[in-house]
Amino acid sequence: MFILTFDVESAYALNPNLESDTNWDTWLEETLASVTQITQLLKNHEVPATFFIVGKVIERAGQDLSNLLDDSFLFDIGSHTYSHMEILSVYTKTQNKFKNELIKTSKLILKHFDKEPLGFCAPGGFFKGLRGYPEQLRILSEHGHRFVRTDGIGPPDQPMPALFTQPYWHTQDGFPDLLEIPATGWHCNLLLNTGGQSDGWQPSPGFVDGTILAKLPKTLEEGFQVRRKEFQYAIDNNLVYGPAMHPWSVYRFDPELKHIERLIEMAKDNNVPIMNCRQLYNKHITNDQKNNK
Repeated sequence: MFILTFDVESAYALNPNLESDTNWDTWLEETLASVTQITQLLKNHEVPATFFIVGKVIERAGQDLSNLLDDSFLFDIGSHTYSHMEILSVYTKTQNKFKNELIKTSKLILKHFDKEPLGFCAPGGFFKGLRGYPEQLRILSEHGHRFVRTDGIGPPDQPMPALFTQPYWHTQDGFPDLLEIPATGWHCNLLLNTGGQSDGWQPSPGFVDGTILAKLPKTLEEGFQVRRKEFQYAIDNNLVYGPAMHPWSVYRFDPELKHIERLIEMAKDNNVPIMNCRQLYNKHITNDQKNNK
């Protein structure tokens, strides 16, 4: 199964300290251009996707995003916090901020998209997600979220690529109705180095099977071949494949999004279903109900 998701945070997330009206104009121009290109591609292929959106972006471009993401069957809208905040903390002050950001972002999504989000994506992602963080899971559950994407990197010694952890319920922490939909493979901005975060990359295990990635991709073809290898691993092992992608990042690397189109074609050629996160959540709910009868 191929799960398409896009974290709409703009290049603001690279350095929030650079916030200014001038920079936001630049960030939003790039964001809207990239989401426009993505939605055109997805509509042309009738392919669904989930867009996890930062509240600050909705606040500034909600109507424009609503116009682009106007297909309620194809496009699912989720929360990515209001400010792209770090959510792992035991301190009450940070947890209260997290709660307030969820509420604020949900209200913005309701205002511009006429529905509250069921899904939430944590900025950055964590090794093993929110397992062992019951307070964060409680906050998410109490504020209406039913599926989350928080599990998204490998162990500290080798965080990229993210492991091919498969969807699971947060039963171990007391939230059996909260589905985790992990990110798998490389985060696009780290693989494609579109924000300079991977400048120090050295040849290292770069694939889930332990094989070496000799260098980061520089061309569209090199980028696609990394994704193709990841996707083929998922196909061969009957796994869900859902890389973390960011509109600003994939657009900087490939303005026509040919590498994403080739992944869509690869899915279709191999009869792999393409879903958004809400559709996958509904599938798990249905299957679990059948299995529990």
